[in-house]
Amino acid sequence: MPTEPTPRKRTTRIKEVAFFGLLTALGLAFFSLARNNSFWHGDDWNYLIQALEVETDWRQLFSSRLHETIQPLPNLIFFLEFEAFGLNAASYYLFNVLVHSVNAFLVYFLVRTLLQDRAIAVLSGLLFEFAVGNYGKSVMTVSGSSDLVITALTLLTMIFYVKNELEENGAIWERNFNLCLLFFTLCLLSKTSMFSLLGLMVAFNLFFRETTGRKIFDRNVVLFTGFALAVLVVKLAIQREVPGASDIEVTWWSIPRNFAGYLVRMVFPIHSSTLVANAGAPVRFIYDFATAIRVVILLCIISYSFFGFIFGNRVIRFFIAWTYIVVTPFCFFRFPADWLDIRFLYLVSVGFDLILASGTVLAARLLYQHRWRRMLPYLIPVFFVMLSYFVLVQLDENYEYKAKAPGLNKVKASFYEMYSRRTATHETLPGPGNRN
Repeated sequence: MPTEPTPRKRTTRIKEVAFFGLLTALGLAFFSLARNNSFWHGDDWNYLIQALEVETDWRQLFSSRLHETIQPLPNLIFFLEFEAFGLNAASYYLFNVLVHSVNAFLVYFLVRTLLQDRAIAVLSGLLFEFAVGNYGKSVMTVSGSSDLVITALTLLTMIFYVKNELEENGAIWERNFNLCLLFFTLCLLSKTSMFSLLGLMVAFNLFFRETTGRKIFDRNVVLFTGFALAVLVVKLAIQREVPGASDIEVTWWSIPRNFAGYLVRMVFPIHSSTLVANAGAPVRFIYDFATAIRVVILLCIISYSFFGFIFGNRVIRFFIAWTYIVVTPFCFFRFPADWLDIRFLYLVSVGFDLILASGTVLAARLLYQHRWRRMLPYLIPVFFVMLSYFVLVQLDENYEYKAKAPGLNKVKASFYEMYSRRTATHETLPGPGNRN
């Protein structure tokens, strides 16, 4: 017979539900600026067009037209969003914020599972909620829901993989293994992320092998790898081409350059763009020293990574590895011309947020005897939250301008032509000053 939860477990669940409610409330407030935005990105309109196509032919769920890869799950989710929300852009942004809050809670839960330190786990979840390290591009783009969903699935896969290894000794076909396999399968039906997931599994086995007593390349890793390769072969057989092959750039210089570029942008998101030009004198003054600042930040990241691997605990090592593993696949592709289009940092920033949170909490504990000075370490995460909000405000203004730009008229016209046939009503292309 199932046992009743103990009072301690019941209290823990209540606290976790309350924390999720807090994350959601903070997310709604933090991203409130985006709620009045429209469909400003070309991908937003292309997803809307695809949703119309799915209505008439369900096989369009398996279309690779948008991102050169088969991703039926994001296509299905966006289709369901379209059926529920229509052309009400605010509802799409609300959905993104809610999924983002779920992801922040999953970050908290993953850290809590690995570290058993509530303070560090809470701060990690809060930093992720405030988009520290990724600056909310995926949340503030309607089509960014695909990034949010794949991150949720990746976090769920790793949570149940970790729980299966720690609690069930890596057993096959037990509850945690089955849930891990389910979410891993859903990941494979989304954007390509199998290399990152398999790398994270290997990294966990490496750093926690003394606890689990299992091999690095154990039976479960082999099973997941075989399954992932089988799915990859099927995808390639259907597509008959390598996704994103036209953007692959592998040279002795491009890969380390991309590594440095992605890592520095998590910490220092001020780069050459129209946002810098319009952000005011203080930002332009800082940008004058941008090259030197980027070099110093890169050296700090490399130094912390090196000494973190040597002297850090296994959780710190795992999340340092997380950062490098997740960013690695993107380093083989041509670096985006627009630095603001780097949505890849959304999942990468999980590692950065844990490292920042653990450093802050542990530094504060060293100063526990000093009533006020022990709060000084928290100024660093507060600074990053303020930086994140500054970038968010600049992005919001930029996106409002882009939504009215004539560059979207062609894809808008294609959508409204299809939409008018669907509704049997006459729809006109909105003018530059109208909302969509």
